[in-house]
Amino acid sequence: MNLSGGIEIAASPRAVWDFVLDPARLSSCVPGITSVHQVDDRTFEGEIRAAVGPMHGDFAFTSVIRRDSFPTDLLVEISGADSVTHSRVEMTVAASVAEQQATRSADATTRLDYALTVNVKGRLAILGEMMLRATAGAMIGQVSACLRARLEAAASLDGAMAES
Repeated sequence: MNLSGGIEIAASPRAVWDFVLDPARLSSCVPGITSVHQVDDRTFEGEIRAAVGPMHGDFAFTSVIRRDSFPTDLLVEISGADSVTHSRVEMTVAASVAEQQATRSADATTRLDYALTVNVKGRLAILGEMMLRATAGAMIGQVSACLRARLEAAASLDGAMAES
């Protein structure tokens, strides 16, 4: 399954990039994350509680940053298994950030573009792509809203402090 899109955020490209690369900050925006810990400078492990259709369970995952070249090349590989069916989920996330030109009504923003490739093996795969796509879409929406809120609040505070 492939998913892609973009998020407009009223914050600098560097602030967006740094937020996405900080597992503690990013995981605070992912619904269901119950733990995240750093294994080394590029590897993180954690657990997420999630529901896909009628199946609910905990997913243990490992996330590895394969490439990190600001602002155009972030590649993260995530793999894990759920505690109920022991289905395997493998995901590749590619992302980039770019500053968008300001319009008359707004300051410059940053566009965070992402592309996900998700492979599911096991009983979860039986649920079908439509159910998995709906679940992933809902999670992406929640993460996007949280990223935007957190980063824009920080950018607004930084701007207010700079003016005083």
